[in-house]
Amino acid sequence: MAGVAIEITANDKKVTELLKRIQKKLGDLTPAMKIIGNTVRTSIVRNFEKEGRPAKWEKHSKLTEKRRGKGAKILRIQGFAAGLMGSIHSTAKKDRVIIGTDKIYAAIHQFGAKKGSFGTVEAEIKAHMRKITKIFGRPVKPRKVTVRAHTRKMKLPWGDIPARPFIMVQPEDWDEIRESLSDYILG
Repeated sequence: MAGVAIEITANDKKVTELLKRIQKKLGDLTPAMKIIGNTVRTSIVRNFEKEGRPAKWEKHSKLTEKRRGKGAKILRIQGFAAGLMGSIHSTAKKDRVIIGTDKIYAAIHQFGAKKGSFGTVEAEIKAHMRKITKIFGRPVKPRKVTVRAHTRKMKLPWGDIPARPFIMVQPEDWDEIRESLSDYILG
């Protein structure tokens, strides 16, 4: 998995006890782990929909707002189509469940990154025309100028990216997991 996955240990004693009872009864916890995976995956989607839980994610930068529009959805530009939110999946094993994403940019959004923390790259800029409307911040008569081909060094990332943790188990999830596991044992 090239994206991000975080190990979360069941620190809820009731959940741990239920899992021990299921394992003793069945030996293979895959069905129970599938229940847990579905519950946590649904919770992670809710994290996207609420744009952060329990704390809201940091708003877009001014530049991002300018590009996407004021009030644009954070990390949900593509929704389930091909974006990060739609890539969350779970895989149940006999003794654990793996919940994560295969998006290579997922870790950046989960943990954040400082400007230039990934070094620099050189970009080849092709010759092109640029419309000039201001010079040194002062308005001028609009005109087009030719920009020569050149090489530019750029920092990666080019700006700070705040952490927007989306893979999180919320406190209320443990109640839902306990209830689902109890239903599974009894049903």
